[in-house]
Amino acid sequence: MQTIIGAVLLVSFFAFIYYAARGGNMLLGLFCMAMLWSALGAIGGVVNWETVNKTVIQGGPEGFGPTAVNIMFGSWFGRVLIETGIARTIIRKAVELGGDKPSLTTVLLCIVVACIFTTAYGAGAVVAIGVIVFPIMLSLGVSKPLATGSFVMAVSAGLYFNSSLLSQAAGTMVINDQKYDFANPTWYTFAGIAMALQLLFTIILVIVQINRERKVQAWAAQEVDLNPELKNVNFLACLTPVLPVFFAIVFKLSSIAAIVVSVAWALITTGNFRRWNDIGSLIEKTFHDGTSDVGLVLAFLLFMQMFAKAAGACKDLLAPIVSPILPENLFLLFLVFGILGILALFRGPLTIWGAGTATFAIIASTGLYPLSILYPLFYIPCVAINTSICPTQSWVSWAIGYNKVSIKDHLKRVLPYSLVLVFVLEIIAYFIFAA
Repeated sequence: MQTIIGAVLLVSFFAFIYYAARGGNMLLGLFCMAMLWSALGAIGGVVNWETVNKTVIQGGPEGFGPTAVNIMFGSWFGRVLIETGIARTIIRKAVELGGDKPSLTTVLLCIVVACIFTTAYGAGAVVAIGVIVFPIMLSLGVSKPLATGSFVMAVSAGLYFNSSLLSQAAGTMVINDQKYDFANPTWYTFAGIAMALQLLFTIILVIVQINRERKVQAWAAQEVDLNPELKNVNFLACLTPVLPVFFAIVFKLSSIAAIVVSVAWALITTGNFRRWNDIGSLIEKTFHDGTSDVGLVLAFLLFMQMFAKAAGACKDLLAPIVSPILPENLFLLFLVFGILGILALFRGPLTIWGAGTATFAIIASTGLYPLSILYPLFYIPCVAINTSICPTQSWVSWAIGYNKVSIKDHLKRVLPYSLVLVFVLEIIAYFIFAA
């Protein structure tokens, strides 16, 4: 009987993959999957009403609370960078440095964007930066598909260090109530390599496509309107985007403490730390806007926790079926994920921001692999594919719509680069985390 129920769970898993790929509402989909797997677990004798009531429906979202707080603080920090003029100043300096060299200026903008999003987070922050960067790129003569693709890839290049997204992934990939602690030297070593490689692939994309299109026009920095009424902030303020990562690595500060100290630094160095009421107003506004930016993301993740708990409760039904078909050789496991990276597109089975939630739950239920292996294994396609180029990702969808680019043209430009990138990163991850 339990074998039959396990088979039905797997059938529903593939149905969920199809539903996610077709653009189904993920909040409702995850809730329905949580209830379905709870019901099937009850039939299989591994789930009771107490489990559904207190562990799945109540415990799932409640257990995600600490992670949700980290996400909100990261989004708040992004809004502080924008409101204080720090982000705009850094972008303006990159434009001035690039001068009338389109390739150089675009590359510098991508590097700046990547650095900003090592700490800033949220669709709102991406949009706020995008509306500054895109007019510059387009005035250079860069095509809209290239501007779109290079920008979103640059955003995601910083996410290997971003504590908000790392916390989000850690809160999703839980085994026996244990979360992966990404604040360790091994992860930061990999994050540095991954960020550098994704930036390298983005730079190659820019140079190859600009040379291929041969439509770039001469351009001068002063012709682009970066709102001259807003003054540049000083050099010390421009260090703010990298400070949370610096404080976390060097001084071992927690992610929230690092953000709070960095916000104080931003307010002091930009001259916003003078009047108590003004400080309060700025903090209230940025925290409100930052929280609003990630509201739907948090809702999605809270419903995801219900399904994760239901899947965990059903592990005894899944393990006997799945374990025999999973490779014991870890190199083969990383290799398979690298080759099949395209399955992270459209909320597919290799992204934990979609059907990959079920994939993780099924693989984790076997007990074959520790969390230190599964975390990088799943995080790579989520960033290199899903948050970088996937049209179902909120900020990618916005960028495509803002520049009026077809999904076909967008993927045609960036997908080949991302597929090679995810393969290379999975192989590197094997040697760092598993060899």
